This record gives sequence, C-alpha cells and structure tokens, in this order.
Amino acid sequence: MGFKKMARPKFPPRLWSLVGYPGSGKSSFASQMKGPMLVVDADHRFTEVMDMALGEVFQLSEKKVDNVDPAAITKLLSENMPGSNVQTIVVDSLTAIITPLVVQAMLDHDNGKAKNLVASFRTKALAMRQIQDSITRWGSDVLWIYHLQDSRDGRANEVTRATISQTELARLTRSINLQLRVLVEGERRGVVVDWARRGRSGVTLWDDTGCWKGMPERIEEAIYEGLSKEEQDAIEKENPDYFPNPETAINWAVEKGAYATPEKARQGYAQVRDELKPANAREMATLWVESVEATLAARIVEARLSDEGGEAKGKKRKAGPEVEPTATMEDAVF
Repeated sequence: MGFKKMARPKFPPRLWSLVGYPGSGKSSFASQMKGPMLVVDADHRFTEVMDMALGEVFQLSEKKVDNVDPAAITKLLSENMPGSNVQTIVVDSLTAIITPLVVQAMLDHDNGKAKNLVASFRTKALAMRQIQDSITRWGSDVLWIYHLQDSRDGRANEVTRATISQTELARLTRSINLQLRVLVEGERRGVVVDWARRGRSGVTLWDDTGCWKGMPERIEEAIYEGLSKEEQDAIEKENPDYFPNPETAINWAVEKGAYATPEKARQGYAQVRDELKPANAREMATLWVESVEATLAARIVEARLSDEGGEAKGKKRKAGPEVEPTATMEDAVF
C-alpha cells in the first residue's frame, strides 16, 4: 500500500494573519516563518528582510505587476507550486492587492460604468475570493499581511482601521486560525494574539531578540501548549465574550449559521450596535452573541413549525420536483 499513515501534528497549521502599521516589522516577522518560503511581494519590499529568513525564499515572479494581479497569482501558483516543497506562502501585503481594486470600483461607479455600488464592487469581491482560494489550496502554512492606518469616523473622531474592508476581513477569517497584531510601545514591540480559533486569545508576547527570532514558535506554545484536543474543540465551539474587531464578530455569526453572507451579518451587527448602543466592546460582544443565538433559535422554531405544518397538510399537497437553490446576486458579490 502506497499511502502513509496520517500523523497528528502537535499544533494546528500556521494559517495566520498579521496586521500592523507600516514599518512596524511585519515583513521581518514573516521572515521567521518556516522555509522554504514563497513570497507574494505585493509591497515590493521583502528583499529588505530576506537575509533574515530561516530557509530559502522564492519569488512569485520577477514582474512586479504579477504580485498584485489576482489572476496572475493564481496562474503562477498553479504552474509552480506542485512539487515545490514550499512550506509557507507569505502575502505581503493584501492591502497592496485589494486597494487598487477598491479604487477602480469607486471610479467605475462615479463615472457611470457600473449601475450601482454592488455592481462596481463585484470585480473586487471575486478577486478576493480568487486569491484566497488560490493561496490556501496547497496545504502549506500561510501568512496574510495587511496594514493599519489612522483615520476619522463620521463624527470626526480619530480611529484606527484596517486598510481592507470588513467584508474582506470577514471572508479572510474563514481561512485562518490566528489573528495577530504588531504592538509597539516606545522602544519595544510585540505580538498580540487578538483571536485564536482553537487556542488562547488575548496573549501578548514581546520580542526580546530585536528580529522576531523564535516568535512563531513562542506564539504556538503560548496559545496551544497544555490544551487537549477536546479543550481545543470546546474553545472553537464556545460563544466568545469578546471580539477583537467587527470582522471577527461578523465571521463568527456566519460560521454559526445565523447569516448566509458576511454582508448580511454586517447589517445585523450594525443594527444591534445602532439600536442598543453598547458602552464598550465587551458589552457589544454580549449583545451580538445574544442576537445571533436568538436568530438561530427562531430559525429552529420556524423550521419545526414548517415541518409540522407540512405533515398536517401532507395528504393535500402534491409533491413536485426538487429544485436546486440558486445563488443570489448578493452571494455572488459578497
């Protein structure tokens, strides 16, 4: 028999995202991931840190434009990943890939090339889905990098936001098991584990080497060490009392089955926030979890009533052919 027995890894695969301000050390952190490493160098700066890498570093393409084109990324991965022994794919950064698509969508809408915002963002949404599928299909570790930026909200208050939208982040969360954030305080920097699918969240680890040496291993030990498979399963299934950001809350609701798409979940999240006006993030988390659980409970009751009604009318109803459900435009876009 040619098959080998599957071995259980000590820790879950490194399907991670990393966010931080420009210049905070995200690329140098990436250099400490397992090699050989393939870099989708969309920011065109990874050569500055490649000497720090633990193993060989491969480039997706010598052409800079290929590193920001979802179609080219997909094509080059399909042609070259089989047999490559690449252990980690680094996307540095997702911001540089998505932002031009967002700008183009806005221009198309303003210039009348698209009927509405949904139509104008369709290309962007499909590109995000394409690149996500093409990166994650190979079974290697993946590090998605994107940036933080300071901006102002509708009330002119200073806020910190990710440079990709909540819709993209909600979709990305489905393909990762850790959300990491670079934290800089004075002269020191560290990594905050904002969310872990099957481990401890809220952990902060400080870099005492100046080059992130051994940090990926330290992260794994801090969030997984000592947890049994059953305990990890329980963490994955339990209702959280805190979400590090709205996109995590939105994705959690979609994974629970309360909403069919991230966009629908985002609308529900905004409604809870605007109507109930929570005082802080933890209160918002509590209200959101209650709302999601209520939505799921209502669906169960509705389904049971529907089944009971169907049984009662069964003799009067004529069975028709089964029809495959069709995807809505919203599903296609978001």
